[in-house]
Amino acid sequence: MRCIHKFFRFTKMSGLMMALIVTLLSTGAGAESLSLAEAESLAVLQDPSVESVRSRQAALNELEVAAGQFPDPQLKFGMMSVPTDTFDLDQEAMTQMQVGVIQRFPRGQSRELRAAQLNERSKALGDTAQDLLLRVRLAVRENYLEVLKQVHLAAINADAVAAFSDLADITQDFYATGRVQQQDVLRAAVELARVQERSVRITEEEQQARGRLAAWIGDDAWRDISPEWPVIHEPGALQETKKGLTDHPRIRALHQEVIAAEKGIELAEQNYKPEFAVDLTYGGRAGENPDGSHRADLLSLMVRMDLPLFTGNRQDRVVQASIANSSAAAFNRDDAYRRMSSEAEVHHATWQRQQERLDLYEASLLPDADFNAQATFDAYQAALEDLTTLMRARITEFDLQLEHARLKAESFKSQARLLYLEGASS
Repeated sequence: MRCIHKFFRFTKMSGLMMALIVTLLSTGAGAESLSLAEAESLAVLQDPSVESVRSRQAALNELEVAAGQFPDPQLKFGMMSVPTDTFDLDQEAMTQMQVGVIQRFPRGQSRELRAAQLNERSKALGDTAQDLLLRVRLAVRENYLEVLKQVHLAAINADAVAAFSDLADITQDFYATGRVQQQDVLRAAVELARVQERSVRITEEEQQARGRLAAWIGDDAWRDISPEWPVIHEPGALQETKKGLTDHPRIRALHQEVIAAEKGIELAEQNYKPEFAVDLTYGGRAGENPDGSHRADLLSLMVRMDLPLFTGNRQDRVVQASIANSSAAAFNRDDAYRRMSSEAEVHHATWQRQQERLDLYEASLLPDADFNAQATFDAYQAALEDLTTLMRARITEFDLQLEHARLKAESFKSQARLLYLEGASS
């Protein structure tokens, strides 16, 4: 009987001991433990994808300025009307040494439209970079919470290992006195082995989770995890979340691509307009006129333009292709909005049900399981229950604690996904 008292004193105080250990870890090793906020900061600093997008945005900003400029003028130099019988530059009055400048003027408003199109694509990349930051934070939160879940499962299962180890000792003592059957001894040994196997499995899953977290923050993923559940802002109402999707960075980026595609239609329509070029040429002549005067130099000014007359297989086709590209961009944006709206509904429903389950666990299941374990112990002391019933009560209590930890982590994950859909960065 003293063994049973020892068993329950140990299992009842193990929770207090774990709380004390958690407190000591959080106060004494706070500088070394990894918090969620620090993990997010490390991931943002180390992630190359955001910097890649920002570099592409910077490139488009430079191209935007260049696209708005006139083409460089062309310089021409040569000889005109040289007599082929003598190649004497003084022989013919038409012979000239020419130097000239040609300036081309692009069609219609093509310069302004091309610059505006690049500007819209640059804005889209800016929103894409912001969306990538939100995705990085979400991925880190999910992986961090998975590691933290395994840490909590390991602590609960450590209590279970200790409790069932003590229970195995009790059954051995009772078996020696003839109070229990050998079957009870074997059952206690099996349950002990089962929780020990679960410890190995939890350790394996924690290492895998840390490995996934290391993809974002490197070796810091293997540091001690701060044992407290993180503080994450609660998401807003479902309708507010769905209403705010139009201003989400991902949707904004896709909308900017639609505007850029519409600019592409206007740009294609400029091909119906002619392109102009101005040719200014100075021709220097050698030799003398019949009256002995010096031949005058000549100045020529010409305007050239193309004639887009046959547009059926060129300009018309380009415009139709630009319209199709614009429609594709709009469909892509609408599809993304539809998917994100559906995700908001799914995650919000999941999160609400998880909150209800957590309330049920904390208000009823966990206290009732603890009370049931104590009542079973009292009944066992009075020889009203057998050891199998007592063990089943303890198994139920630990299983509920493990499921509560899992549910807690999954609830935080759902919360993080909703915050991503809200475009929240904290």
